[in-house]
Amino acid sequence: MIHSSGYEILNHISNSIIDGTFTPEVIEQTIISTHGEIYLEKDDSGNPVNPFDSWTEGSIAIIPLAGIMMKYGYWWSYGVDDIASIIRMAYMSEKISGVIIKGDTPGGSTDSLFFLQEVLSNKTKPTYGFVDGMCASCGYIAFSYLDKIYAINRMARVGGIGVFARMLVPNKENAYYRVVEVIPDESKDKNLPEREAIEGNDEKMKQELSKLAIYFRGTVTSNRPGINEDTLTGKVYYAYEAEELGLIDGIRSLSQTVEELETLVAKRKEILSII
Repeated sequence: MIHSSGYEILNHISNSIIDGTFTPEVIEQTIISTHGEIYLEKDDSGNPVNPFDSWTEGSIAIIPLAGIMMKYGYWWSYGVDDIASIIRMAYMSEKISGVIIKGDTPGGSTDSLFFLQEVLSNKTKPTYGFVDGMCASCGYIAFSYLDKIYAINRMARVGGIGVFARMLVPNKENAYYRVVEVIPDESKDKNLPEREAIEGNDEKMKQELSKLAIYFRGTVTSNRPGINEDTLTGKVYYAYEAEELGLIDGIRSLSQTVEELETLVAKRKEILSII
């Protein structure tokens, strides 16, 4: 579940690895809030320390979901499972009153979504999404679980609700290596959709992808019942279009989004104190 801008990057990385020119760029990522920023740490036993417990009470955590969404983290970035764990720690900390997920992602691996889905399905604090550039495909599925979704300006891009599979098949004349694959009769269905697609028959692959597409379409319509069903075919929209179609709740700055969430938290505290 990824926008075309994302898989072109993956193509570049894959080709660079094959020809030996790949040099990863390490980018430090931080989690910020209305009261500072954090870095993830572990205790002497290797268990994660909840960084939010040292923050000022009433903080709003602003957690990034940026770049291509991959399930596991590597030396250059957090994996989405890491992001999900960070969000869960924010929910667990008494110092955090609300969460904003700041998204700029074309989507990514479908497997990257499942733990994040679990965490957001059980959110215990108000959680807003803020689109800072693009929130497409797998990224939008995650955002559909949030209480509100806002975009930074009219030209932010939202949507891409759809799935596809892309296989890199080496050109036999230019390959650096030769791949020989043998399938025993007892495992005749092993990788069958992929093998047939390589040979030009994509029907089985379409059937497999349809199951995912139906599942994710159902997820979005359940989370955002007011959404226009015409948006479920994979098209990406500009924010002003997305708002009209029910994909997002409005266009505003990050400071305005923080202010609205703080107001919501204050009202909830007032109601709870009366009860």
